[in-house]
Formats: sequence, C-alpha cells, structure tokens
Amino acid sequence: MLGVIANLLLGLLYYVPAFVANGSGPFVKKGTPIDMGRNFLDGRRILGDGKTFEGLMVAITFGTTIGIVISRFFGVEWVLVSLVESVFAMLGDMAGAFVKRRLNIPRGGRALGLDQLDFVFGATIGLLLLGVSINLFQFLFVAGVAFAMHVFTNNVAYRLKIKSVPW
Repeated sequence: MLGVIANLLLGLLYYVPAFVANGSGPFVKKGTPIDMGRNFLDGRRILGDGKTFEGLMVAITFGTTIGIVISRFFGVEWVLVSLVESVFAMLGDMAGAFVKRRLNIPRGGRALGLDQLDFVFGATIGLLLLGVSINLFQFLFVAGVAFAMHVFTNNVAYRLKIKSVPW
C-alpha cells in the first residue's frame, strides 16, 4: 500500500510545475492577446483576451522556477522538465480556450472538465515527449487532484477578486 501511495505522490510531483504555471496566469490582469485580436474561420476569436503573452511568460517563468527548486532535490533535469511541462501546460490551456471559443462559450464561461483538465493533458504530452514515465494511475490521480484543486482555488481567487468568476 505504501508503494502505491508513493507512486501516486511521485506522479503528483511530476505535475507540480504545470499546476504552478496554470495557477499563475490569472495574476496578469491586462496584456497583449496571443491571438492579436484576430478571429478564426468561424468568425469567433481564436483564443480571446484572456490568453496573453504576458500571462504566458509569467506562467512559464513560475512553472520553471518551481522546477529549479525541485531540481535541488531531484536533479538538474527537472529544470528542463519543468520548462517543457510549463510550456505544454499552457499550450493545453490555450487549446482549451480555442475549443471554448468554437463552442461559443465566452471568456470566463464555464466548460466543466475542459476548464479543469486542459493544462493536465498538455503537460502530460510534454512529459511523455521528454520520456518521463507516467502510468495511468498517476495520470488519473493527478487529473482528480487537478479537478478538485481547480474548483477550490478558483473559488478562493474569485473571493480575493483575482478572478471575475468562481470557475
């Protein structure tokens, strides 16, 4: 049983830079939209005003910084892992925004599941590309934790007026 718990916690550790990256973007209130205000073929914004270059840089910086801290304990390769993971987590987040715009869900609109897990899917792709071994149980555990934490932290961020909606 202890080995199973250790395995799940190791899986969670792998995703800490993605959690930090995903949680840091909302601290940037205004910025230059990544889509530069352009619309997609369907006439809707590609990503929307919520995805900015400044938010992307803050997210990658914070995610990589936590990787630097982790690397002090688990090896220097964590710096590269955290950088790639943070980039892919944000690509997953942007893919989620892209899908939401296609579904005509406005910025700040709710998309249960997509809102909570888009960055996890992106980070997983980044980790797998780097050869980090993630098993299905670790992934499902992290997805469950991400879902619960997303709901909780967004509620807190809403109450602190960091976010305009509680989801």
